[in-house]
Amino acid sequence: MTRTEYNALWENRNYIFLINMRAGALKSDGCTGMPDFYRLGCMEHDIAYRSGKDPYQEPITREEADRRLRWYIQKESVLGVLSPMSWWIWAAVKWFAGKAWKGA
Repeated sequence: MTRTEYNALWENRNYIFLINMRAGALKSDGCTGMPDFYRLGCMEHDIAYRSGKDPYQEPITREEADRRLRWYIQKESVLGVLSPMSWWIWAAVKWFAGKAWKGA
């Protein structure tokens, strides 16, 4: 998936509804240790990590899930792709969250 395709997902209210529904079913806590203004992106990431699927129930890799979290933070940041938090969080989940991955 490209960044443009990913950003387009967020223009669809159904996508946001699915994230809220699936994250609620998984009892996602959203952004553990992160600001709540990234909550939807964190919930999307939790869905992927716990199920190995995206909100549409399509298979997703851990690398794609981590990239989508970085893109979400960049989308919400005034600094865009230069957002230091997006890169810091991406590196943290890439290097330290492997045990949390429950996907296929």
